[in-house]
Amino acid sequence: MLRTFFRAYNIISTASQNGAFMAFHIQKIMTIMLGLSLSATSFAAESLIKISKDKDYNLDVNLSYLLNTTQSSGTASDTKQSFAGNIDYKRMIGDWGSEFKASAINSSDSNSNGTNIEQYLAFGKMTHSEGSYYEFGKLQWEKDLSSAFDYQTSLTAGLGKELYRDDVQFLTGELGAGVRYDVERAPPQRTSTDAIGTVAAHYERQLLPTTRFTQDLGFDYGSLSNTIRSRSAVSVMMTEKLSGQVSFDYKKINAGGGNSRTTLTAVGLKYSY
Repeated sequence: MLRTFFRAYNIISTASQNGAFMAFHIQKIMTIMLGLSLSATSFAAESLIKISKDKDYNLDVNLSYLLNTTQSSGTASDTKQSFAGNIDYKRMIGDWGSEFKASAINSSDSNSNGTNIEQYLAFGKMTHSEGSYYEFGKLQWEKDLSSAFDYQTSLTAGLGKELYRDDVQFLTGELGAGVRYDVERAPPQRTSTDAIGTVAAHYERQLLPTTRFTQDLGFDYGSLSNTIRSRSAVSVMMTEKLSGQVSFDYKKINAGGGNSRTTLTAVGLKYSY
């Protein structure tokens, strides 16, 4: 399997050099993402993806909303609305795993111009585990209206490792490399292809029988832009499938066309199947 990984990495590098990656259209990208997510269902495990003991897949859907209204003496009231939605599907069969995730974040402020947040993210990911190590391939599409880019699409491959696991918690880490296709927001919307490296970590802990904490961290770095992202969430079970959740999202993009930083706190519901 390691030979397969290095062969895939060489293909990615060649595509970057020849500019082949720039030929992707967004419709094709979304189709490929769905394929990555679902194609492993005919394979096989217990594994590095956290799956319920009585089944080989998990589906989590959460919707969060927070409304804040403040008013100072002699000023108009300021109303801020924050919304976050996430869908996360994971499947393990034998040594093979697949994951598809889509998220949307929106935040608006009634008294601020140009500070509203609107972000979209979707990715498909496949993994193959070998003991505590695993290889992965990932295709990701991202649109952030507060950044210098209209959208960014990346194709990466790499190695991950289960760093720790016991009865109440587990931690995994990943290192990857690949190519990223960028479309700038400002006219004339120049396009570029950039070699990138990625670092990511995922942590989960059962705080109480009905309370779980999750933390995701990621860093994508390249010559054109760097992205730091973090998502923290605490969920409390109300029924077997429904939980209340508080989440905090942080994202920062450093780019030559302009830097951006967004934060979002939201309270909502999580449905698990």
